[in-house]
Amino acid sequence: MNGIDLKRAAIMISVCLLIGWGIQYFTGFYWLTATLLVMIAVLVNGLIIFNEDLDEGGFDHQEGVTDTPKAKAAQNKANKIQLAVIVCSS
Repeated sequence: MNGIDLKRAAIMISVCLLIGWGIQYFTGFYWLTATLLVMIAVLVNGLIIFNEDLDEGGFDHQEGVTDTPKAKAAQNKANKIQLAVIVCSS
């Protein structure tokens, strides 16, 4: 598994589990449902930030690099993958 970095995914799942367990402890809400809702919120937030940063005036915007048709096509592909992950996790 040379090309896949599972460390970030494991950290995200661990943090979401801890928050889900915390929500269950303080509210009585079921931990698995709370964990999935936290994970969906984190993924949606990442999707919004990704697109916002690539827009003109954003943090990752580079004139002539991120506004080319090829870069826009890659951004659309990344958006579809992120949306698929969000839908599958719900």
